[in-house]
Amino acid sequence: MTLIPDPTYPQPLPLMPEASEPAPYPVHVLPTLLQDAARAIAHHVQAPEAIAGQCVIGVAAYLAQTRVNAPALNRLDGMPCSLFLLTLANSGDRKSECRRLAFRVIDDAEREARSAYRQQCKEIEDGAAHLKGKARDEYLAEHPLPSDPRTQYSDATFEPIAGDFIRGMPAACWDTDEGGQLFGGASLKADTRASTLGGLVKAFDSGTFERTRSRGNVEGSGVAYHRRLSVHLLAQAVTVAEALDDPLLQGQGFLPRFLFADAPSLAGTRLLTPDRMHSSAFNDPRLHRFWDRCRAIMATDAAIDTETGEVTPPTLQPTPAAEEVWREHYNATEAEQSTLGDLAGVRPFAGRAGELARRLAAVLACFEQCPEITDSIMQSACAIVRYSVGEWARYTEGERLSPDLKQAAALIAWLVEKDWQSFDARQLQREGPQSVRRSAKARDRLLAVLVEHRYLLTSNGKQFQLNPAATTATPATTPATPSPGTCDTFATTCDKSEPADTLSQPVATLSQPSNPVNTGLVAGVANVATTSREKEQAALFEGEI
Repeated sequence: MTLIPDPTYPQPLPLMPEASEPAPYPVHVLPTLLQDAARAIAHHVQAPEAIAGQCVIGVAAYLAQTRVNAPALNRLDGMPCSLFLLTLANSGDRKSECRRLAFRVIDDAEREARSAYRQQCKEIEDGAAHLKGKARDEYLAEHPLPSDPRTQYSDATFEPIAGDFIRGMPAACWDTDEGGQLFGGASLKADTRASTLGGLVKAFDSGTFERTRSRGNVEGSGVAYHRRLSVHLLAQAVTVAEALDDPLLQGQGFLPRFLFADAPSLAGTRLLTPDRMHSSAFNDPRLHRFWDRCRAIMATDAAIDTETGEVTPPTLQPTPAAEEVWREHYNATEAEQSTLGDLAGVRPFAGRAGELARRLAAVLACFEQCPEITDSIMQSACAIVRYSVGEWARYTEGERLSPDLKQAAALIAWLVEKDWQSFDARQLQREGPQSVRRSAKARDRLLAVLVEHRYLLTSNGKQFQLNPAATTATPATTPATPSPGTCDTFATTCDKSEPADTLSQPVATLSQPSNPVNTGLVAGVANVATTSREKEQAALFEGEI
């Protein structure tokens, strides 16, 4: 049945654009072992294939970065095949479990190596414990402590990782299912983020780490060449939203170096059947084949100079057919970056598509134990990179919206669901969603947005009535352009301690656009939440309405 708009009430102006549907993660293009492993993990964990797919690629990158280089144009020695990966998923979408199954072999080997290291250190320290002076020094010189075999970092910052590389560590993976620790942690705070971003970009490009410290801190200074660092991050969108919208992270080229996926949630569909309850990932032959391949690669020699710690692997070369596949991928992506092209809005990300495809192709070839990059492997790599660029385009398109528009859309949905036909601002703060209870300023800002967009009607900025037309409108269409100005007057009016009363004017009067209170209260909605502090506050309320 088609609903006919009631002309008595003003029609609401749309708050949000229609969200573009995420493209399915192209797990089917991965080589067979990786494809099967990703599908097995997604099945047993009941998680999106995007999370599982990114995790198995992260494993392959960890294994490949010390064994092969990626082919680079105009460079005979190639370039690192290390990868940066970022996957967004909601809390409860089982990021940790996907990562645990994918990285099982690597985690086990790391745990065993570090346990043996601690035991060796203890034996040496015990041997020196009863010695003193010169005898102790001679003993320690004859029995030097072994190098720390650590290769994985989760709860860390860039500075200690760079220090470990300068002290001799050949390769590592910054790998965490709490990606907000990197984007929201000390590494990217205002006073250090520029140098941190520069260091991470240099590490990605050439494997170089450099630090210059004062003379009193000589141990912290130095340069390390030919190192390898991969980054594998799983994060909740709310914990990284501000960082991903930071022009510096995009303009300096840090974010464009990431293979990206914004995984759709499966919450509400993960029902258990008797068969599923009794199935086990550890009995799945697909995962055993994947883990066996991981062990086989780990058993091969890494191309690491034991004296310098430098990683100097051979470069995997593409076949002529693979080069043609890559050239077509590069040209197609380049053409779409024109002013009217589909990728014009994400040029920093699309501009990296060619390099990322060559790196990923080398990673996939290494995992497949191929001596060269074939056309089918290059096709797989290009498809994953195209998906990543598309995800960046979809994500950045949504992030251009004001956080208040998103919050307002959620609030009006709550008011309609709860059938709040009329209320006052103080009542909303007492009985409304938790987010508007915490802050009068945030409450008033959202009310201003809803009045401006005609979802709420008011005559005095204190009492509000739900526009009956709002119950049949959808906020997810082309957004309207609000008026310029400021919402401070709205916040001031609503905070006054005046008793609530019923709406005294008829709805027809309240709904007139010329109502001076209605107009003055909502002037300037376009400028709300534009300061970093306001964005941070809006992010705190994300998902709670």
